Amino acid sequence: MIRLGTPYDIKALKQLWDESFNDPVNYIDFIFDKVSLPSDAMICDIDGQVVAMLLMIPTRFVYHSEVVNTLYILGACTHKKYRNRGYMTELIKQAEERAKGSGAGLSVLVPGGKYLFNYYKKRGYSADFRVRTVNLKRGMMASAPSPDTQLIIDKVSPTDLFKVRNQALADVPHISWSAKQMPFVMEDTLIYGGHIAAYSGALGNSYAFFSSDRRRLFVRECLGDSVDAQMALIKGILEKEVPRSVQINLPVNSPLFPHLGDIIPYGMAKTLYINTSFRDLDPYMNIMLD
Repeated sequence: MIRLGTPYDIKALKQLWDESFNDPVNYIDFIFDKVSLPSDAMICDIDGQVVAMLLMIPTRFVYHSEVVNTLYILGACTHKKYRNRGYMTELIKQAEERAKGSGAGLSVLVPGGKYLFNYYKKRGYSADFRVRTVNLKRGMMASAPSPDTQLIIDKVSPTDLFKVRNQALADVPHISWSAKQMPFVMEDTLIYGGHIAAYSGALGNSYAFFSSDRRRLFVRECLGDSVDAQMALIKGILEKEVPRSVQINLPVNSPLFPHLGDIIPYGMAKTLYINTSFRDLDPYMNIMLD
């Protein structure tokens, strides 16, 4: 039986998530206690046992004045004993129908592995959302401006970040989180040991989500209201972390390091009732709850 979740299912949902994904307990609690309501879960129930699930998180696709209500499918998983029986296909189908009935025109998701791109392609999704990945080499930041104020690390205001992000992506078709959801998106990064840095000074305003492991720095997103503000922030992070290698994810048409990097698939989309080709727009999806 396919049904919506109830408060009585939370324990089973957490257990299935724990068995399916390599996430710490505090992250699982964060998802089910803060991010989603029980009714956001679409469940496959076999004889009283939750054997498959996905979460339906509302978000929006924004391009200038056009706003499309969007379903974000998160945490899709099936108990190993019940896989390859079509349960997930039916969950996705019913989640899409429910979203369409509530006015959503688009469904999006982030595959948890490269092999899943083909799985979701067979279910009508296309890899429309891509990012440009740039590996910084020695000397590439030599001429970048230095920050003229101290960076804010891990104490960035969600309101300030929301404003900067919306301004930076004003001309970019993108998945947009609401002001209410922004603290959850930020906490998602911090729980996993990542960091959020912000610069606000004479060069403008910018922020970055980044993580560092064994002196390998990964900047998941860097946006701002000017190129100089973003470059100053990156330079400040490099001076603080002193990494051996640096990788940055950027919108495909970002003015940072133009013509450099590899364009790789990131997220997938399926139109529910609108007739639009998103690939032609170079849409941007990043900083998802994934």
